[in-house]
Amino acid sequence: MDRRNFVKICAGAAGLAMANWDKLVLAGGFEPFPAAKLTNKIGIPLKASEIPTNEALVFSYPMAGIPCFLINLGKNSGKAIANLAGENEPYDYAGGVGPEGQYVAFVAICTHQMSYPQEEVSYLRFAAEGSEIAGAPQRIVCCAHASVFDPAQGGKPISGPATFPLLPVHLSYDPVSDELVADGIMGRDFIKRFFTTYKRELIAKYGPGGYRLPIEGKAAALPLSQYSAAVPAC
Repeated sequence: MDRRNFVKICAGAAGLAMANWDKLVLAGGFEPFPAAKLTNKIGIPLKASEIPTNEALVFSYPMAGIPCFLINLGKNSGKAIANLAGENEPYDYAGGVGPEGQYVAFVAICTHQMSYPQEEVSYLRFAAEGSEIAGAPQRIVCCAHASVFDPAQGGKPISGPATFPLLPVHLSYDPVSDELVADGIMGRDFIKRFFTTYKRELIAKYGPGGYRLPIEGKAAALPLSQYSAAVPAC
């Protein structure tokens, strides 16, 4: 099979999954996608206890063109939050996973004007030590328009122009292997709009249809400082 047909088939599979989001729902409103074990850049499964606390790791899920942040909150935990104000309707966030609920993941696309990590620069970052804009440690900051989100509270907006939370990524944790798996996200309408808004840029990076290729089996997670050449410290 040539690459063009392969891309079409994979893109079609991803499109089918997106079309079925309304019918396939995990606990808390998450839409399931094929599970992907989180690994390092050479494909070795990450040990959750070795994930750094000073910056976010970036991985693609559930499609190649959707960047996500994996964050280790260290001594803090991702709290369960009921009735978060989503873009279309409220939802419940179950909190982080791991021994202390310290591992959380979110789609790394600002819900204000869709700033997202790119190879050249990322205006979205995890400010582990805090910053003037963040106002406190362990906040996700968008340097493009100064939106601030709290990953310990389901990614809800704290300040700035963003009005609804970062989209959560559903994680599963295996205490025996100390490994993490992504198996669902939320926010189909937002993702579709992101694909439409950045279609030209995504095609330039991934090729026609490539940004819609499903992530299955495993997903490499890289430190943001390695993923993007520049990360402004706002």
